Amino acid sequence: MNYTTSNLVTKYRNKLITAEKGAELVKNGDRVSYGCFHTKPIAFDIALANRIAAGEITKLDTSIVGTILPVPQVLLKMAENADKGDFRYNTSWYGPIERMLASKGVTAFAPLQFQDVCKTRTEPLWHNCLGRDVAVIQCAPMDSFGNFNFGISNSLTRRDMLNSPIRIVEVNTNFPVVYGGAEEHMNIEEIDYIIEGTNPEMFCMPHIEASEEEVRIAQNIIPLIRDGACLQLGIGGVPNAIGKMIAQSDLKDLGVHSEMFCDAFYDMYMSGKITNNKKRKDIGKSVFTFTLCTKETMDFMNKNPLMASYNGEYVTEYSNVKAEDNMFSINATLEVDLIGQAASETIGQTQYSGTGGALSFTWGSYESKGGTAVLCLPSTFRDKEGKLHSKIKPALAQGAVVTIPRSVTSTIATEFGVVNIKGLSLWARAESLINLAHPDFRDELVKEAEKMNIWRKSNRIN
Repeated sequence: MNYTTSNLVTKYRNKLITAEKGAELVKNGDRVSYGCFHTKPIAFDIALANRIAAGEITKLDTSIVGTILPVPQVLLKMAENADKGDFRYNTSWYGPIERMLASKGVTAFAPLQFQDVCKTRTEPLWHNCLGRDVAVIQCAPMDSFGNFNFGISNSLTRRDMLNSPIRIVEVNTNFPVVYGGAEEHMNIEEIDYIIEGTNPEMFCMPHIEASEEEVRIAQNIIPLIRDGACLQLGIGGVPNAIGKMIAQSDLKDLGVHSEMFCDAFYDMYMSGKITNNKKRKDIGKSVFTFTLCTKETMDFMNKNPLMASYNGEYVTEYSNVKAEDNMFSINATLEVDLIGQAASETIGQTQYSGTGGALSFTWGSYESKGGTAVLCLPSTFRDKEGKLHSKIKPALAQGAVVTIPRSVTSTIATEFGVVNIKGLSLWARAESLINLAHPDFRDELVKEAEKMNIWRKSNRIN
C-alpha cells in the first residue's frame, strides 16, 4: 500500500460516486446490507428509496442489526408499496421503528445471539440467503492512511462488507472515530465506491432518567458490586442509575467489557471509577461493540485511546466473557416465571427487542471467576387501561420466547429485593421469586404455585 497523500487522493477520486449512482448499482431482487445502527447510510438510502417509489425496484431484501433515527426511507417505501412488490427488511434487533411498522408485513426478525452475527457474514455462509449483493455503510472520512472508521458500530460491519461483492462507504464528517480493538475500519483498498454524504448530525439518545422503581432496583444491585469488577451494562434507567450511584460510591478499579458502551460508563469514567487495570485482557481499555448514547458520551469516545471497539463475536462470545475475572453483568428482562425462565425479547407472541448478548453475558458472567449475572425488571406494569399486572408470573405469557433458560438464570432483582436462584429447587425458586413480586400479587402467585406443585407448607412469603 502506497500511503503518500497524492496516491490516496487519486484512489479516493477514482472511487467517488454520487448517492444516485450508488443506488443504481442495486439490481432488482438484490440483497443489501446497512450494517449496524449508526452505519445506516442516509444519502444512499434516500436514493434507493426513490427507485422503489419510481417502481424501478419491486423486489428487495435489506438487512441491518438494529435501526435508529432517521427512519430508513427504504423501509418506509417498502411499507408503502408492500402490496406492489416483494420486500423484506431483516433485523436481529427490534426497536421502536421496527415495532411501529411491523403490521405492514415488511419487517422480518432474525433470532440470533450477538456472538453469532459475524459467523453469519463469514464464508462459508450458513445459508445462501444470508449473503448480500451490496453492502453500504456510513462511516468517518478517510484518514491519512486510507482508513474509514466505523468504531461506534463495529458489530458485524467489517465481515459484512468483506463478504459482499459490492462495497460502498458513505462518509459523514460528523461520524466519530473510535479506535479498536479490531475490525473497526475498512481501508480504501478494500472498498469499491465512496459517497460523500450530506453530513447529518449523528443520532444521539436523549438522557434517560430512572423511574422510582428503577432507582430502587439499582439500590438493590449496588451492594453486590466489588472493587475491580468488570462491568457489562445495557441501556435504560437502571444502568443510568447504577452509573450515578457508582460515581458517588467508594468503588474503584472497575473495568468495562460490554456489548454496548452506555452513558453510565461515562459517569463512572468522569468520577475516576473506571481504570480497566484489573482486567485479564485489554488492560486499560473499555471493550465494546456498539454504542447508543448521548452526545456527551459520544464526544468522550471520539479519538479516545481508552476505548477498544471490537466485533460482536469477540465482545459477546461466551468463552471470552467467562475469561474475564469478576465479570458483573446487568441485563433487563421483560418477565420471569416461577421456575426461573426469563423472556427478554417478546411480549407474548409479539416481537419487542432481540436476543442480543443477554444469554452470553448471563451465562458467561456467572461462570467467570468471582462473576455475577443479574437479570433485573420492575415487578409490575400497567396496560393501556391502567390496570396493574405482575411481571413475575406462574408461567410466561402464551407464545413468549425464553431468552434465558431456567438452568442459566442466577441473580434476579426487582425493586423489592435481589436473590440468586442458581441451584435452588423449584420449591425454593418459587418462594424466592414470589418474594420479589409486588405484594399485591404474592398471595395469588402462591395459589398458582400450589396448583403447579412447586409450593410447600414450609414455604413462606415475607
